[in-house]
Amino acid sequence: MVYLHTKSHRYFKMIELDDEVDINVNVPLRKWIQDEAKEKALEAQKNGSDQIILSKKQTLLRKTTVAYGIVELLRHSRILSKCQNLTTARLCRSKECNVDNFVVHLFSQNQPIGSTEQTQWNNVRGVSMISPALSAQIAEPLFLSTINDEPMQIGMYLEVHITPPLPDNFLNHGIGQTSNSKDCHLFGVLLYELCTGICPFPVESGGNNTLGGISQEKPKKIRATVRYDKKKGKSYSTLQAKPYTPLQELGCPSSLSLLVQNLIDGHDAYPSLDPVSSDIHLLNNDPECFLFDIEDSSGPVQGSSSMQLQIKKGKLYGREKQVSLITDAFCRVSSGKSEAFFIGGYSGSGKTMLVQSLTARVDASGGYVLTQKADQMSKERPLLDVLSAFNDLCLLIRGQSSPRELEKVKKNIMHDFESDFSVLSRLLPNIGVLFPQLHTKTTKDKSIERVMNWQNVCHTLQRFMRIVSSRQTPVMLFLDDLQWAGSTSLELIQALLSDTRGSSCFFFVGSYRDNEVHDGHPIFDLMSSLDSCGVIATKEHLGGLNRNDVNMMVSDSMCIFPRLCKPLSDIIFDKTKGSPYFALEFLRSLTDSRLLKYSLRERRWIWDEDEIRSKNITDNVLYLLSAKMSSLPENTRLALKLVSCFGIKADENIVGYLSSISQYSDLQDWLDQAINEGYIQKHENKYKFIHDKVREAAYNLIDDSDKSQFHYDLGLLLYSTSKGQDLEDAFFQVVDQVNHGIPSLVKPKMQIDIAELNLNAGIKAVDLSDFDTAYSYLNYVLPLLPKNHWDSHYDFSLRVFLLRAKTTYSCGNIEEAYDLLKEIIENGRCIEDTLDAYYLRVTILFACEEREEAYIICREVLSQLKERIPDSLG
Repeated sequence: MVYLHTKSHRYFKMIELDDEVDINVNVPLRKWIQDEAKEKALEAQKNGSDQIILSKKQTLLRKTTVAYGIVELLRHSRILSKCQNLTTARLCRSKECNVDNFVVHLFSQNQPIGSTEQTQWNNVRGVSMISPALSAQIAEPLFLSTINDEPMQIGMYLEVHITPPLPDNFLNHGIGQTSNSKDCHLFGVLLYELCTGICPFPVESGGNNTLGGISQEKPKKIRATVRYDKKKGKSYSTLQAKPYTPLQELGCPSSLSLLVQNLIDGHDAYPSLDPVSSDIHLLNNDPECFLFDIEDSSGPVQGSSSMQLQIKKGKLYGREKQVSLITDAFCRVSSGKSEAFFIGGYSGSGKTMLVQSLTARVDASGGYVLTQKADQMSKERPLLDVLSAFNDLCLLIRGQSSPRELEKVKKNIMHDFESDFSVLSRLLPNIGVLFPQLHTKTTKDKSIERVMNWQNVCHTLQRFMRIVSSRQTPVMLFLDDLQWAGSTSLELIQALLSDTRGSSCFFFVGSYRDNEVHDGHPIFDLMSSLDSCGVIATKEHLGGLNRNDVNMMVSDSMCIFPRLCKPLSDIIFDKTKGSPYFALEFLRSLTDSRLLKYSLRERRWIWDEDEIRSKNITDNVLYLLSAKMSSLPENTRLALKLVSCFGIKADENIVGYLSSISQYSDLQDWLDQAINEGYIQKHENKYKFIHDKVREAAYNLIDDSDKSQFHYDLGLLLYSTSKGQDLEDAFFQVVDQVNHGIPSLVKPKMQIDIAELNLNAGIKAVDLSDFDTAYSYLNYVLPLLPKNHWDSHYDFSLRVFLLRAKTTYSCGNIEEAYDLLKEIIENGRCIEDTLDAYYLRVTILFACEEREEAYIICREVLSQLKERIPDSLG
């Protein structure tokens, strides 16, 4: 018994005919072809156009299922023939590869199939060869019948595994050596007849030349056809009964027509049955891509210029090893450990897509997926984005938990935090969705405005993660573009991963451009710290794809067999070094320049290899993107410039405020055009570039010498338009734009206004417990203050220096905090104005266990307030 086993929807089972087989209906192949033709005619009479299209697709798949069974039988027959008698095998080949030598096995119409919707229309159970006696049985394993829940998904994945093994003396020989181009020609003739019911070359001896009531054409005279092979640089001739009617003219798909034409015409298109089997496998596996014409799937095509490449955005090519590694890492986390996974690679290498391949598994396991992206434009907010991710975790807990699970989480949070709940609420404001009444009360409580430091933030998040992450609900944080992340963010990640007191199931995944980081980057400090703490940290590098992977990607995009587009994909590989994103952009650029175009006559993509090979491009995808953007309308380019100033994404509020300005009143229409062109996508309340490189190319539309002015003018427009409005998190983006002009572009009359803008940003960051971000914004304030600011802007100076001292201390720089407090005390006009400064200094001294000095300061202050206290602690 010989099994042909598949890994997914179908498997073939090879058996001897005299074995006991449970087959319901056996129909000779010739009669089955007739029955299919009659059923097709009936469907056309009684159904509407949509149902006719679906029925046509189902008929094609039944035929390619049978074709796959036949080609596998022929391949196996060649192996057995070679083992027995090679000469005899050659004499019998024409008889073997004949319609009358095969039988189709069908499910009985009365049998309750009870599997999937697919088997209700594809009743082909197997194919048998009469001589030699072999059979291929097709079945659908029960464990695979529920994999695909999409009713319109009608493809079948067929992968063959033959057992028992072939004779020992044949194990080292390839199957392809047992078949040749003659076999391919014979199979092409059979396949033509299978598809149409017509033999392309009917015999002249007066046999029955009709099939299913269809009259066959008279035989054509055999003639020599001379062709020229550009690759080999020579002519060749073929003897063919030309012209037989191409399948395409009989209504068959172009891919199937080309396959049959290549088989019949020969000329080494198929050297053996092996690649034939692979191509028919593709027809069954992904019919929407390789079998059905694009017109059948998306409606009539008005012109070749309207045809789009069918790029599979969610498909990951050539990363099977990395997918396995990251999946194994998450499985370890699910078993009760915390772990890190770092992915290095240049921009466009597929780092984000690799991580996205895991997110569905995390969701299915009941876990939480947090995604955040470090941004070159938000370097002044190093911790805010990470805290924002954990803040979003509160919403996920509320949305994904059952009432019982939610009640348990709430109970554990209240038990663990108790009086410290206000600290958690300050760090993660969204905790209020779990405790709305308690959250409202704590936000109004002024007593919570105590000084927090970095240790408080880490400890609070550690306690929170111990409660919400478990084996049942692991937490995965994906932080993209770590090269832009600050050391504070990474230190927080390290603290969570190395928490020895908790049983957190925390999985951190970080991706970065390893060609843009130096040896001293905080990423490597994080890796080193995790190693020293015993936390598993996997490091994986994504390089370029190999030639075969690029070939498959191009094949999928153009919906043609990989063997046909290999010359083109090899050129693309050579020019892009296998960069996935670069390769796809280069392919798109070929359609823009009409070097790659869709032929309506041939119903497939055609190209000029010599022209494409001579196309000069740099080794940078930005060249392609910039060249393409330069042809956009001026307003669309302006919209791309504006959005690029805010980083990878811009808040909808920002776009709304800009649209209220007369010069940008049509901004949303311009952005819609950018979305239609494929540069930007609208997601929830954000406008987001589809890729880092697209944003970089858009930003490069602004001359380097004009960028600071462009940012500054944009920031001032937003500042003046949104003044007094609550921009929420978008407020930081506005301040960032203005800060590009500090100090050189700021006019004297605007200095205090902009200083106050940064002070407010610092206050907002402190409210979010992001002291690093607050410190960054307060750094912009001091250069804007006049030299006599203690005289001219006394109250403002008090607020700035006190807040700066608080953030400096919270960031761990105690000496600088002392200097700032000293300046407040020296310039304070009265003791009341310096009390907050004294209080903060005493707090720091107590934290440093310098109690005696703290007592002395308290006694001096109370003395100035006319209060009497003891001279010693005695």
